[in-house]
Amino acid sequence: MFRKRLFKISLVFGTLVAFFLTVTVGVYAAGKTEEKTKEKKVTAPAPEKNGLSQDLMKQLEKQGKVLNIYDWADWWPGEIYSGFSKEYGIKIVRDNYASTDEMITKFKLNPNASYDITIAETRAIIMLKKLGVLQKLNHSWIPNAEKYLPELTKNAWFDPGYHYSIATDLYFLGYCYNTKYVKKNDPRIGSWKMLFEGAKDYSGKVTLLDSMYSVIGCALKSLGYSYNSDNEQELKEAENLLLKIKPYISTFDDWPKRLVIEENAWMSQVWVGDAWLIHQDNPAIEAVLPKEGTLMGVDVLVIPKGSKHTAAAHLFMNYILRPDINALLIKTIGYAPNHTVSGSLLPEDMQKWPGVRVSKEYLKKCEYISPKSYTGKGLELRTKIWEKLKR
Repeated sequence: MFRKRLFKISLVFGTLVAFFLTVTVGVYAAGKTEEKTKEKKVTAPAPEKNGLSQDLMKQLEKQGKVLNIYDWADWWPGEIYSGFSKEYGIKIVRDNYASTDEMITKFKLNPNASYDITIAETRAIIMLKKLGVLQKLNHSWIPNAEKYLPELTKNAWFDPGYHYSIATDLYFLGYCYNTKYVKKNDPRIGSWKMLFEGAKDYSGKVTLLDSMYSVIGCALKSLGYSYNSDNEQELKEAENLLLKIKPYISTFDDWPKRLVIEENAWMSQVWVGDAWLIHQDNPAIEAVLPKEGTLMGVDVLVIPKGSKHTAAAHLFMNYILRPDINALLIKTIGYAPNHTVSGSLLPEDMQKWPGVRVSKEYLKKCEYISPKSYTGKGLELRTKIWEKLKR
């Protein structure tokens, strides 16, 4: 799905609690598993096929070996679904949504929708919890969560104790640039200033995401303000900056892959994991995790309250957290693992990509999106700015 930003509005909630995680970003194109033999060999822990609760296995037989999944189309590798199905004899039935809001609306209209597992972003889990449509997890049925999830994400403020969600990956906003056209010795590279102030130097060759939160939030960060600011003066400064560079922006595009690969865009605001995928097709593309800080988010697995196959859902969560399976997932989607082991199984070149080693100091500069930006005054001011920018 490459985080499928052409549909997906990345809204995640709250202020980032400072913590140190070693994360690794990578991608492994689906359908090319034979290439694994060409990579540097890394000894992986044996898959955790044992140690599962006997109660879980009994409930699996009682409830039936079926798993109804509600997720994005063409995102996770098919090998994950087929491998799980083959190993446990569980039939997988998938239904897809095109946006986070479509998924949330589904549960608003039908709180008892009979899906067994859903992939959600942080904003979505907050809203789904508020709607009362999620089941609490049985931790004894997910031993790999206790074993492999980083401690501080186990206690993320939006789900302390991970009672409702299992985070599978992390992602960061940044930008990419083409080293054939953008001067690598430009002192602004490494900063948001390269994207926002440098747009004039590369007029007609710059793209921004088609999301008012991403664009306005990063403009605020470039000015030294909070991504989530609802301060009228600070947002006015962001507005002035964006309107000033508006003539130099070629388009607003959530997935500018074609434009960047074909070199019609030389600099683009992107999720750094997506930039890794683009880099595979055009090695001249490099990515930046801006020094001022940025937006960070997580994708999570949750179990809706209408699930009739909760044992299969827990078993799937445990399966996704196996080091080898989680590494396969990360190689495919190009994002950073929320896992203490799977990052070491990724190819070395992926581990050198921006976002690989995120220091405690840098994480202090990052933020989850908060209600200040998408409700009340923050939403009202951003909407007005966005309307002017998109005219």
